[in-house]
Order: sequence, then structure tokens, then C-alpha cells
Amino acid sequence: MGLAERRWAADKKATDEVGYKQRIDALAGKEIALEIDWDAFSNQLSDSGYISDGSYGIPQLIKALEDITVDDLGKTALNEGLQRIVITPMPAGGESSFKFENGVVTWVAYFGGSTQSYIYADAMRSTLEQGL
Repeated sequence: MGLAERRWAADKKATDEVGYKQRIDALAGKEIALEIDWDAFSNQLSDSGYISDGSYGIPQLIKALEDITVDDLGKTALNEGLQRIVITPMPAGGESSFKFENGVVTWVAYFGGSTQSYIYADAMRSTLEQGL
């Protein structure tokens, strides 16, 4: 990883991740462990271009959580059920996935230019609701 990639990862961790974590914690009503592998994403910058994009990136997870917490039942379920979120890049030639098991969201994500591997808020919400 070169200097440009290290700077990108450090910037995302210091800015984007802080905002995501604050929003997730507020929606869950408690502190949620958030692990985003910025270093691994920085090694695939061409496949990470839309990581912060509202239509394709991590904000889609925030939208799914917002949709769940529209009422007290959803707020309570999220508070009691969500413990940790882990986001890692999809390996080259691999597949993206979004799972929620034992309180842990595991998102193997793709944020590049091809939309075929994106996972959108509706699918995330459905997966989360099934596990809550």
C-alpha cells in the first residue's frame, strides 16, 4: 500500500467512520462496535469509489437501520439485537454478501463502478428484520 492509499484510509477512518458510528449508535440507542477495513478497501481503490455514496455505499446500511427504527418495536429490537458491524471488501472474483447472525452484521461489500454486486437498503433491512 502506497502513501496515497494510506492517506485515503486514514482520512476515511477519521471522517466518514466517525459520522457513520455516531449515526449507528444513535439509531441503536447504544454503542455498536463498527469495524470497517479501510486498509483493505484502500488496496482496491478502483472498487471502492462509491463507499460513501448515498445511493450505493455505507449510507445504504444507515438507511436500512433508519427504516427499522421508525417505531418503538424497531428501536427496541435493534437495541437488543445489534452488537457489531463488520464491513470488508469483496475479494477480486468473489461475491458480495450481507449477513446478520448472533447480533453481528457481516457485510462483504463492493463499492466500485458496476452495480451488479451492490447490496441495497431494502435487502439489508429484510435480512436484519429476519434476525431481530
